[in-house]
Amino acid sequence: MKRNWRKLLSLVLSVMVILTTAGTPVMAAEKKAAPTTVTNCEASGFWTEVLSLGFEDTAWMDKISSVTVNEIQYAKGTINSFGSDTNLWEIGNATGTFGSYKALKIVSPGTYPLTIAVTADGYEDVTFKVTKDTSSYPYTYTATVVSTPSGEKTYTATAAAATNGTVSLSATEGIQAGATVTVTATPDAGYEVEAVNVNGVSGASVDVQNTEGVYTFTMPSENVTVAATFRETAPIEPGSIDLSQVSMETDFFGNEWHLVFANADGYVAAVTDVKVNGISWEKSSFKPSAGGKYFIDTENNQIVFSAKDFSGSSDSPVLKSGDSVTITANGYEDLSFKFVVDQNGTISLQPDDGQGDPYELHVKIDGSFEAAIVGQKDYDGISSASVGGASGNKNSAVKVYGAITEKGTEPSESDWEELDHSSQISLNGSKCKVSIVPDTEAGTPENSDSGMEGVYMTLSSDLTLNGTPKDAGTYKISVSITDMQGRTAVSNTLPFRIYTGEETLADRLKVENFRQYESGLYAWDIMEPWAIKNFGSNVDGEENSVRVPAALEAWFGSHESGTYGYLGYDLAWKEVKKGNIPQTLYIPAGCSLTLTNMEILSSVRIVVENGGKLTLSDSVVQGMIEVQSGGTFSMNYDSFNQKFTTGSSICGQLRMEDGSVLENAAIYSHINYLANGDLTDRSSAEPVVTTTGNVTVKGQVFIEGDEAGSEEGQTALRVKDGTLNLADGAVLVTYGGGGNVQLYAQGGTAIELDNGTITGNGKVVAIGGDVLWGDGGNAVTGNGTIYTNEVFLQGATARISNKATPGKALEHGIKVTGSGRHIADGTLIGNEVTNDPLADLYWTTGVDAVPPLEKFVTTPSAGLFEVTADVDSVIYDGNNQIPTVTVKDGDKELVAGTDYVITYVFGDDATARPFEGAEFVEAGKYVLTITGIGNYTGMSKEIIFNITKDSSDNGNNSGNGDNGNNGINSGKDNNSNAGNNGAVDKGNNGAVDKENGSDKTNGNKVSADGKKNSQTQAVTQAKSVKTGDTADLALWMTMLVLSFGAGLSIVQLTKKRER
Repeated sequence: MKRNWRKLLSLVLSVMVILTTAGTPVMAAEKKAAPTTVTNCEASGFWTEVLSLGFEDTAWMDKISSVTVNEIQYAKGTINSFGSDTNLWEIGNATGTFGSYKALKIVSPGTYPLTIAVTADGYEDVTFKVTKDTSSYPYTYTATVVSTPSGEKTYTATAAAATNGTVSLSATEGIQAGATVTVTATPDAGYEVEAVNVNGVSGASVDVQNTEGVYTFTMPSENVTVAATFRETAPIEPGSIDLSQVSMETDFFGNEWHLVFANADGYVAAVTDVKVNGISWEKSSFKPSAGGKYFIDTENNQIVFSAKDFSGSSDSPVLKSGDSVTITANGYEDLSFKFVVDQNGTISLQPDDGQGDPYELHVKIDGSFEAAIVGQKDYDGISSASVGGASGNKNSAVKVYGAITEKGTEPSESDWEELDHSSQISLNGSKCKVSIVPDTEAGTPENSDSGMEGVYMTLSSDLTLNGTPKDAGTYKISVSITDMQGRTAVSNTLPFRIYTGEETLADRLKVENFRQYESGLYAWDIMEPWAIKNFGSNVDGEENSVRVPAALEAWFGSHESGTYGYLGYDLAWKEVKKGNIPQTLYIPAGCSLTLTNMEILSSVRIVVENGGKLTLSDSVVQGMIEVQSGGTFSMNYDSFNQKFTTGSSICGQLRMEDGSVLENAAIYSHINYLANGDLTDRSSAEPVVTTTGNVTVKGQVFIEGDEAGSEEGQTALRVKDGTLNLADGAVLVTYGGGGNVQLYAQGGTAIELDNGTITGNGKVVAIGGDVLWGDGGNAVTGNGTIYTNEVFLQGATARISNKATPGKALEHGIKVTGSGRHIADGTLIGNEVTNDPLADLYWTTGVDAVPPLEKFVTTPSAGLFEVTADVDSVIYDGNNQIPTVTVKDGDKELVAGTDYVITYVFGDDATARPFEGAEFVEAGKYVLTITGIGNYTGMSKEIIFNITKDSSDNGNNSGNGDNGNNGINSGKDNNSNAGNNGAVDKGNNGAVDKENGSDKTNGNKVSADGKKNSQTQAVTQAKSVKTGDTADLALWMTMLVLSFGAGLSIVQLTKKRER
């Protein structure tokens, strides 16, 4: 009963829950916010330009239902960039700077800017504006959010084309309703403004205010069009000069200003006084060269002023912008105007409003000052941070920009220009100053002395620093300028940091010191300070060990090639070889780091961990790089542009461990001729790159050893106790170091195999180091195998004067296979240093980004050896007639069993049989197949050998008509040593199975080395019974019957046992 009550109670509660839920109203979902940031904006396509917009909110993209471009409704459809589709949009994948991303893709109408309105189900509507910058290629596309329901809508104003004048607006887009827009209507000469009209897109007229020729209107809540009309001015009345008749011109050399009067003959002759800012200037009898004077040129009806002050005195300045000028002339009203020089240096004469210069000067500095270290010499000059020691160095990367705008107006980006010798703004260099003050807000004491002074010369827009850094701290640098019109301006400040030089990498290598890319990854741009010798540690349980943050993508030592940032310090090379390397830099999983303009000194070991990748760009590594399993190394390769570069070198060693990947790398060494920092304590022929275990090569990898430092050029690559696997299509090119600096040095080895294998569906190129008078370098040495699709192995040339030896392509015992191959030893030539026949095969590292790949031509393997037989046919005589076969590679005679094997097929028999130990005793055709092995794998040749019947043998020879009477030829010369060989089958022409196990030499010469073959083989061969006596044949038949009877007895016995 209790159970029934419980069930009833549960039922009642369930019904109540359902009724409660059913009665709750469903609240209308609020619309979500649309994206406010466009993460990607790129254009692509062949015939049709496709604009791709990326957003972080991909869910919003999936809900897009409507797209309008420039108020034209677009349809959703599939876009074909090779077609001519228009007015389409779609959601798809696009490829950008940092890979593939999901994008809103539209067919661009081709004209910019674009206004794109997007509606997405469940989201607020949003409008984007897309602009296109064509000032440099590739073009830059920028997308910004114009408005959303949560933002205020803006509108555009368009100036209509005018006749007899021009119209410009103070703002044309992004204008909010209620904003004031100024219309500048400029008539052509002889015309004046008649009217200015403003109309909205709805057709509604907008009120225009005219205040002394300045037209303004209030922006309505719609886009508007502004139009102006102009009419001819009334003829000039005699007795007065209108300002429109007057203009100012500059002479050819820019030294004089000529005040010119139109339609005013005789006016200049009537001039009696010229006042500037209320002060009368002196009338000169000749053209003036300073301010304070004027010259009356009655012949040309002009007044001449000096444009430049050559007097050296500031007491009489020349005319400057904003000066008020009044001219008095007999018979004319006074003519007053304001002299104005605009931002382009253009002179204009304007009505004098008493407000002085209508323009103001602006200045800014942009760029950065690289951090310095206390005591650093030649910060901007000959720098210790520059490779070579005598090359110029410029650690400042700062430009000075100026702009002139109307007073109260901030410059736009297009207003700024570099202030150098070609600038439109003329500066008074003696009044331009640079200020360097301590940044007390950053904690630098007020009395700190940077030890530096700023240098800005107006011939260049560069702002540089001179001096020796003194007190550590942060300083603010600014510049103040004065132009020739007397305008002044003071710039913004840029920081300049001075470090002690004792900072640790662990403290500096932090996200707060990085710059973040749009991708979310970071760049250390630029490493500060530029030299860090101390490591510290951020790795648990280790000292002097730093693990790079996984999100760090780029590490810059500087932005100038050849100017390095330095990490670590110089460690004696003997300690490096012992493995006593005190500092470790880890590249962790998920980190793909590119080092640019860095020099990693020998105290540092770089370790690329599983899942990490290191790329060297224009950098030098003086010590060891270890790439662990799952790690990847690249060098001198621009993955973004997919091309090889130059500038990076390894002066220590790259060690690829089991499971690592070597991908797209141009590797060369300067271990013997680039100092170990400030130490000159090393000379090495050890390989630039070593691999152990199973290592993979992807893409193209080029390796060259350094020139011999003493006796032998550096080895390029060592493959030890493992396999170097070439991925499909991969190319591995190696060069032994040369012997061209040390006159009698031996050329280096390209590849050293130490129980190593190189394999894969790729191409291997190995070229011995070239020399002057020493022995030529070898291509491949050691012990191992090369099994690749193509091989190009070339020993180096040597010269006769020093009894030198050319380099070998291969050492004995190394096996090579490949469907395409070139294997050649070097040759001995004369003593001219420019006659090396292999010169075109070599790579000029540091100059050419890649070796001459087109020169490494291989030949299909099948045609490389030649096969000959001593005879191609013989007459049957009952004896073994096997031919002597000789196989050669050029002049080199190859060895059977080492370089090739031979099989043959007789007559219609399809079975290929071993040639070794065979007996050719039957008449017919023998097809011999010679198949390459070892270094000749993949090659094959066929030859035909015939034994023909002699017509005079009266039918006793094998062949038709032998009446089955053919038996074993037991003549004394058969060399078979097979007295009672095998069993004969039921036919008279059965196969003789020689199973006596005897040592068969047969006297056959397989290769022309004169040696008998002593192999023991059991050979089964189909033969006809040779001619013999009937008694032997009867004996065989009797033995066959007895054997058959014995078989039956065994069967019966077996059956009885089964019972």
